[in-house]
Amino acid sequence: MKKILLTLMMALLSATTFAAFQYEVVESTVTGSGDDAVYGYAYTIRVTEGTGSIYIVDKINNLYSMSGNTERLSLAVDMTSTSNYGWVDVATGTKQTAEGSATTFYNHQMNENNDLVTQTGYKLGEFSAGDEIGVWLTTNKKGAIGASVLDKARDDLNSDLMNYRDAYVGTDATGMALHQLDFKGGVGSIFFGIKGEASPIGQPLPGALATLLLGGAISGAAGMKKRRRQKA
Repeated sequence: MKKILLTLMMALLSATTFAAFQYEVVESTVTGSGDDAVYGYAYTIRVTEGTGSIYIVDKINNLYSMSGNTERLSLAVDMTSTSNYGWVDVATGTKQTAEGSATTFYNHQMNENNDLVTQTGYKLGEFSAGDEIGVWLTTNKKGAIGASVLDKARDDLNSDLMNYRDAYVGTDATGMALHQLDFKGGVGSIFFGIKGEASPIGQPLPGALATLLLGGAISGAAGMKKRRRQKA
């Protein structure tokens, strides 16, 4: 019985659950105008429930050839340095660098004659319900910086080369929704997706707890019944 209780205790201590984490991409209803304007519509990421990590993710347009994916983030931005990308707190206008860790969201080889195609996400940070953020990036070409929010009056977020932004430009080959920042002067467009992962809260689900306790009770009862039979 002691062994059973010890096993249950260890299982409860190691059990981890994930609360719901929900977010949405919100597009401005007003297009940019004026001397400092960025054309198109600004967009933000708004967390509506829970706590979790938000990533900006590679566009994958070719599921058969990795070299065919020429619009990945790492080809347009030096993603090895968090000084080149991050987020903007919409409430305060504060610019922040990214947390910077990377994770894989797609990793598949269609067949033995094709490449292993990998889609990488780069973590902006961890956010909670009520948070609303924009995304900023600095390009390899000409060091142009652009953001999904604000205008060129904030030249630390939108350089003179920042031209246009779009909250939704279709999907990539994996079905992920794509977002765009576009630059003038031969820099071109950067496309990326947005994905989130719920943060673990370190507590067992009520159902898991009940299952563990029920399992312990059944095991204990079976052990007691076996001992009674042996005494008889």
